[in-house]
Amino acid sequence: MKRNQKNGKKRTLRYRVCFFGRRADITTLLHETLAPARNEYNNIQDALERGVDEKIAYSVPQHILSLVLRYERALELYDEYQQNIGTPRADEIGIAAQPTTRKHLVHFLIKSTSDKNDHAYTHYRVIVGKHKKSYKISCNCPDFLNHGGAIPCKHVLFACMLLRDKAVVERR
Repeated sequence: MKRNQKNGKKRTLRYRVCFFGRRADITTLLHETLAPARNEYNNIQDALERGVDEKIAYSVPQHILSLVLRYERALELYDEYQQNIGTPRADEIGIAAQPTTRKHLVHFLIKSTSDKNDHAYTHYRVIVGKHKKSYKISCNCPDFLNHGGAIPCKHVLFACMLLRDKAVVERR
């Protein structure tokens, strides 16, 4: 954030997206969901780069460790998606779908990357919907549901990365 010299106000970035003719400001959504995971991940990576032992760098409270590990898996999925853009493989990993409810902005169908499932083609639905005056995100995967959304799952983090890339960034 930069400070404007004339009036002393902070200038922040605003993220706006448009899906299926619906426009939305997702700045708060990204700030609440993606930013904490990215910050904790960067803290651990910085410690590793300074030579801290991996075991020590990853010895953080359990909820932070869960968040970082999910972020790492989301990054792997996102990298694979980026390498395959424009191919059927990218559509298999994640695709935006038109919602059936007016309060929803977009639905993402995201492939499960778990080897535990008997069904290799399981997709989870990530929903970006309006709640009061801001947008919230949820997923129907067991990781998200078991934690009540307190710790975002890799599907939610991946969807936030897709939203961030689709967004038009403006200065406020």
